[in-house]
Amino acid sequence: MAWLTRWKGLFGNLVRTYSRYMRLAYRWAHLVIRRLDLGQRHLKGGVRYSSLPLLLALALLLTGCATPNNAGYSSLSAPPQSDPLEPVNRMVFGFNDGLDRFLIRPIAVVYAYTVPSAVRLSVSNFFSNLQLPATIANDLLQGRFTQGRLDFERLVINSTLGIAGLFDVAGTVGRPRHEEDYGQTLARWRLPAGPYLVLPLLGPSNVRDAVALVPAFIYADPVSYNASDRDLTLGYALRTFNARAELLMADHILKLQLDPYLFIRESYWQRRLDAIYDDLSPTERRARGLELLND
Repeated sequence: MAWLTRWKGLFGNLVRTYSRYMRLAYRWAHLVIRRLDLGQRHLKGGVRYSSLPLLLALALLLTGCATPNNAGYSSLSAPPQSDPLEPVNRMVFGFNDGLDRFLIRPIAVVYAYTVPSAVRLSVSNFFSNLQLPATIANDLLQGRFTQGRLDFERLVINSTLGIAGLFDVAGTVGRPRHEEDYGQTLARWRLPAGPYLVLPLLGPSNVRDAVALVPAFIYADPVSYNASDRDLTLGYALRTFNARAELLMADHILKLQLDPYLFIRESYWQRRLDAIYDDLSPTERRARGLELLND
């Protein structure tokens, strides 16, 4: 069909343009951040932060899900949160913040201004749908077979009736969105979390979740498995800027924090506890101390 040929040609041009732009943009950002020497000295003196990793962690905290099912895990408990690498983590934190302020946020502002909210929602739905195979795999690895079936049905419904996941049709018919990753699976297998880490570009993590990124990157989603480098560049860029645009309204919350690093660290840890033990009822979680932040 003629319209499909024109669309493929337009998409190819966009991919090539984005690929060239992102290479130049990342080189420019690296040069600027290195010249400005964004390190620990920028973490003192009341600097205002607006980094993407900070906001993502904040959004995860604010949108944490709690699906009360009485599963009963008698030996589950919340491991303590430790941060022996805090000096290094703060340096990486400063790098991530600088990258956001000089590159990611300005582009996200333009993106949010030019792209309608309905289109941005469809982009979010599309990438969420791409993550469902990994979610289903982790459902099965955690022994959540009923949830795995529901997530499989959600994948089928949104991939067909939802036009490749652009529309969340499954959510309207009782197939809600679940998020399960390899880090949560390792936690349910009782592997210790290890020290807190701040990863370059990726933000808050810990040793267990960092190890869990290996299978996530090897097989990220069905599209990226056989995608070219320029397609991956376009996909990651679109996903990043779309997510950052959704969080622009939360900038002012982080500006109120006296120490954004500590705020994000504790927010991340609480959100991970919520995600790992989301099948425990509020009463069971209180009994195990899972609603408390651990130092």
